[in-house]
Order: sequence, then C-alpha cells, then structure tokens
Amino acid sequence: MVETRAQPVSKSRQALPRFSDQELYYLAEKFGTPYYLIDEATLRKNVSEIEQAFQEFKGHFRVAYSVKANFNPTVIKTFVSEGIMFDLTSSNELYFLIRCGGSPANVIYTSITETMAEYETILKLGVHKVVVSSYNGLLNLIEAAGRVGEEVDVLVRVNPEVHVKAELRGSIRHGKFGVQLDSPNEDGAIFLVKRILSTPGMNFDGFHFHLGSQIEDPMCYADALEKLESFILGARRELGSFPVNTIDIGGGLPVSYGKNVPAPKELSASLLERLNSIIQSLGDRFTLIVESGRYLSAESMVMVSRIVNVKKFGDFKYVYVDSGYHTLLDAALLKHEYPVEVIPGGSSTYPKTALVGRLCDPLDIFPTSSRSKLGGAEAGKLVVFKDVGAYSIVLNTPFHCQPKPYVLMRSTVGNYVVVRKGQDVEELFNEEGGSVLNVNS
Repeated sequence: MVETRAQPVSKSRQALPRFSDQELYYLAEKFGTPYYLIDEATLRKNVSEIEQAFQEFKGHFRVAYSVKANFNPTVIKTFVSEGIMFDLTSSNELYFLIRCGGSPANVIYTSITETMAEYETILKLGVHKVVVSSYNGLLNLIEAAGRVGEEVDVLVRVNPEVHVKAELRGSIRHGKFGVQLDSPNEDGAIFLVKRILSTPGMNFDGFHFHLGSQIEDPMCYADALEKLESFILGARRELGSFPVNTIDIGGGLPVSYGKNVPAPKELSASLLERLNSIIQSLGDRFTLIVESGRYLSAESMVMVSRIVNVKKFGDFKYVYVDSGYHTLLDAALLKHEYPVEVIPGGSSTYPKTALVGRLCDPLDIFPTSSRSKLGGAEAGKLVVFKDVGAYSIVLNTPFHCQPKPYVLMRSTVGNYVVVRKGQDVEELFNEEGGSVLNVNS
C-alpha cells in the first residue's frame, strides 16, 4: 500500500534516518499517533557495515539477524533479500521467516527449552544447523532427528564466563545460557562434544557463545575466544582430532542511542588478528557468524507521538503524550533512554521536565537525558522517539485497551508503505474474545 513519496536515502554511514517535520506531520494526520516509521535504507546500510567490518577475516563470514528484535514481515523480507542468515529461537519465528521467503538452510537455531517436539517441528521444516545448550536438549535433538530421518549440524553453546561490561550480560558464572567449558559432568562442553562426535546423524559443526548486549569493549570477545581456543585444543588431545566448521560469537554490537559508541569496524579491528590466529592454530578455515538484532534494526525506526497536555508546577513541567510504555516497554523495564525530540522545537525550557505517557501507572514515565530535546514542548506538537527499531513493536501490549499502532516504512526509493495496519478498538475487542460473548451467554 503506497502512500506518498519522499527523497531517496543513501546507504552511507552519514545517512541515518532523517525525516522532515513536514513528512512526520503529514503521516500523523493520515494515520494518527502514535505510529512507527522504519527506514529501509538504514536496515540495508547496517548489514553492509557489519560485513565490511569483518572483510579481512581469512575464513568465511556471515551476518545473522536475530529475529526476536523485530519480526515485522517487511523487515524480515528486507534482510532475506540481503542474503544473510537468521538467528531463531522459536518455531514460530521459523514460520515467519518461511512465509517471508526465507530459507531454513540459512537458519542457525538456538532453542532455550530444547524440547523434542520443537526440534521435530523445525527439522521437518528444513532446519539443519542447531545449537544445543544442555545434555537433555542434545538427547531430545538426537531422538527428533531419528524420527524425522535427518542429519543435523550441531553446535555447542558455551558460556565462557568472562567479565562483560554490558547493558544485559549473557556470560556470568552458572548463567542461564550455554554450558561451562571446564565442567566434567554431562552438562559440560567436553561431554557434549564427545556425545555428538559418537552419535550417527549428528555432525559436530562448532561452537556458539553470546556475551551480552551493548558491548563497547572488544576485549571480552578476545578473552572468550582465547578460552574457547584453549578448550578446543585440549578437547582434541583428549578426544582426537575433530573439525571446527563454525564459530558463532553472538551479538552485542552497540547502538549509539544518541551517544558515541564504537562502530563495528572499530570493534572488529581488535578481534581480526585474534580470529585469524585461531584459524592458524586450529588448522580449520571456519565460518565466523556474528549475530545482530539490535544493531541491525534499532536505528532504522522512530516512533512519533503527539503531545496532548502539559502541566506546570513552579519550575517543573509535565509533558503528556498519547503513547506510553505499552509502545516502548524497554523504557519501563530497563529505564532505557531513547533520544527524544520535540518537533518543531523551541528555546523555552523548564529546569525540570518530565515526559510522561497516557497510562494510569506511575511507571509510565519516559527516561530522558541530556540528549533529549524537549524545548518548546506544548500541546499539539509531535515528539519523535529515535532508534526504537529493536524490541519495541514486538513488546507492544494492549494495556488500557490500547490497539496496536500503525507501522510504516520508507523504502529506498522514497515510497511510504504500510507494513502493519493499525488496529481499531473493535478489532482489539474481538481479538480479546469479544466475538465469543454470544456463544458463552
């Protein structure tokens, strides 16, 4: 559904989403507020940036998009057309990918629950690269593969247990994810590798780890790779030589959210020498996979909301918008500070300004920082929340009977397209069971 046209946006690093006040107001009048607006060019630019950052890696390199960050079908289709891999953790995500034209052959599947039914479902649909994180999960995968009659390329998810300074840490002692490198029991890496190597139909493929989110110091990756290399060399001495075809170092590439953070090329510069030396050490020209959900999608999207009221107490000002944490749940869960800007802005400011939502909940206050531009905030103006492309629309809730807002996309040729129709209250009523009232009465 094409709505209008805007100027094309290039894929250069400088071409972050730029939307004029005029076009944002036009879309607000046409589709109402709040609404989300995605920039296709930015999605494609971010893929290119990661690929360029690792172009000096001497093995094979693949980017994998973590669908959990934003599973809008048009976003998925955009990444399918880029030819990258997909990191999935549920069979429903696989359903979305297939419906969007993606191939199960381009999937690396990392289940958290590792049930037999889940494995049987994904193997029947054509997934062949699976990450296991427990001995019981491996047994379920072996049984499922036998039932389906398929061979599986299996990676072991390890927990390097290195120090990570990150917004969300995935590498902690006895953490939820992965298995220990130094554990001798059945839920240890050496036991899992041994079982995979000795099981027909299970092809040992390599290792996977994920250290966290918003990582700015590449040394934690270097430490994790050093521990993994040491483990592999030790395991080969104990079990005999085995190939390592894939090493997946997870995600964590930081998004700026309005502040300076290292670009992918800066982070990779500290890792490429280490990664290339591992190729020499292991004698395997393995495929390196870097997963990304937040980096690939976050800065591609803005949310536009309208100021509906202001309230002043001395030098304190409350600015009320018609959205809330039901549209940006990270703001409440993680106190996440999205860059915020009033359009058109103004010079009039209050010493203390709070940006609050329309929900009847004291948590419905948007965290702001020195990067927020709230000058000139008055009823009727728009507020733009930037870099909201990751973990926003996937966490929408209908609190206070709030229907889902429209999601729009600006294509690379400048067209505006509806990529998710906004709900109306009748549709929400029926979705919540309103249509079965007469049946139960």
